[in-house]
Amino acid sequence: MLANRIVLITGGTRGIGFALAKAFLSAGDQVIITSKTMESVGQAEADLLQYKDRLWAKRCDVRDRKDCRQLVQDIVEKFGRIDILINNAGICADGQFYKMSEENWDQVTDTNINSLFNVTQPVVQQMMKQPEPSYIYSMTSTAGMFGVFGQTNYSASKAAVIGFTYALAEEVKRFDIQVNAISPAAKTDMTIPAIKRVEEDCARKGEPFPDYWRIGSSDQVATRIIELIDSPKTPTGTVFGINGEQVWNYHRPERFEYVI
Repeated sequence: MLANRIVLITGGTRGIGFALAKAFLSAGDQVIITSKTMESVGQAEADLLQYKDRLWAKRCDVRDRKDCRQLVQDIVEKFGRIDILINNAGICADGQFYKMSEENWDQVTDTNINSLFNVTQPVVQQMMKQPEPSYIYSMTSTAGMFGVFGQTNYSASKAAVIGFTYALAEEVKRFDIQVNAISPAAKTDMTIPAIKRVEEDCARKGEPFPDYWRIGSSDQVATRIIELIDSPKTPTGTVFGINGEQVWNYHRPERFEYVI
C-alpha cells in the first residue's frame, strides 16, 4: 500500500466511512472526513485523536453545492491534490411510495444523488490535473439493483449511483482516474435496526435466520475497499459487492429479445 495519499471520505464520522478513515490513517495517509453537523465532527476527532496530525475533520453538507466546492478548494490549498474520493454519505427514510412524504423523497435524493455531483465534479476537475492515478469509489446497494419494498426513494438513489459510476468511468479513464461502486453488507447504524427486525420476525415465526442477513463488519468492508484500490488488477467502471471476507463483482444487465 502506498502511504501519504490524500483521501476524502464524505460521511466519514461513523459506520463504514469511519472504518475507512481509521484504515487509511493507520496506513499513513492524510484523511479528510466530513459530516453535516459539528457534533459529529467533534466526536470523530475525539475518537481518532491518536491520528490528529493526519486527520482533518470538516463540517460539510453534501447537499450544498457551495459547501462542497469550498471543501475541495480548501483541501487543494492545504494538500495540493486529492488522490482518493470515497462518496460514502447517504441516508434512508423508508416508507411505502403511495404515502411517502415529499420531504422524505427529497432528503434521500438530495443526499444520495445530488451529492454525487456536488462533491465529485470539483474533485474530478482537480484529479484531471494530477499526473498520478486517482480513485473515486461510491457506495451503492443491492436495493439499487433489485429494489426493496418500502424503499423506492433509497432504491432509486442507489440505482443512480450505478449509472453514475458506469458513465463517469468512461469519461475519465483517459486521465487515469478509476471509478467504481461498492455495494457493502455491514452492521452499521442504518442496517442494525433492520437486522433486529428480521431476528425478531424469525423468532416469532420459528424460522431460521436467513443467510442474506448474516453480514460482516464495517472494518472488513474498509479493508477490502483499500485492497481493491491498491490492486493493479482492479478494473474501472465496476460494481463490487463486499460482505465480510467475500468480494464479488456484478455484471451489467444483459439484453434479451422479448416476444409479445
